[in-house]
Amino acid sequence: MKLFKFRKREKVREAKPRSKKRKIIALSAVVAVIGVFVLVVTLSTGTRSLYQVALDNLAEARFFMKQADSDNVRVQFFSGLREENYQMDGVAGRTIPFALLNIEPKNANHLNDVELRGTLQLGEDTPIDVTLERNQFGRNFATDIGRSVNANTTITFTLILENDYRVVFELKNSMPEDAIGWEDALKIAVEHLESDIKSAQRFETYVKIITDQANISAFWFVQFVTNTGELFFVVIGADGSVIGNQR
Repeated sequence: MKLFKFRKREKVREAKPRSKKRKIIALSAVVAVIGVFVLVVTLSTGTRSLYQVALDNLAEARFFMKQADSDNVRVQFFSGLREENYQMDGVAGRTIPFALLNIEPKNANHLNDVELRGTLQLGEDTPIDVTLERNQFGRNFATDIGRSVNANTTITFTLILENDYRVVFELKNSMPEDAIGWEDALKIAVEHLESDIKSAQRFETYVKIITDQANISAFWFVQFVTNTGELFFVVIGADGSVIGNQR
């Protein structure tokens, strides 16, 4: 009688196919990432990106202006950023911090000197002896302080005239405390002149502060200068309202 030996059946492990669910989740994650990227790119086009272009092409921005008046002159002090090689040619260059002291005679026959002397006191710093040179294209006198100054700094200027006669000016902010800042003024100007700016192939941006003739109110003056000589500007009130423009 033959004996038969039976082999034990070996268990064969079958490879399970990858879950379709996992594939779908992974694909959904990729699509979501692409969607977010497209959304960001879409949001960056339009006014926001145009504002960034205007900011990148900044030639001058005056962060604040302080001033004081006498019967004969107006003293102004402003600080911010401006081109190292300052030229209104529509091509923005590297900007550096600056501060400028400016004196404007109110009478054409007053202060016919070539230059003026005085002492500038910035906060608790040591007083600075300054010489203001006459602008060859105008009647004002100015000098660059060579550094930036914080808007909260107290500023006093002493004008030294003939026979050592001295006139002291305590400068105050030209804008009210709740006024919008220069960056908000630039955003408003970009929105207002969007089509004009988009049509310019190359331009530079200027944000300044001006006052009315009576020196009662101050305004933001935002100007765009193209490399072809075109000029666009917006005058904006301290509250953000558009006062006027040139297109």
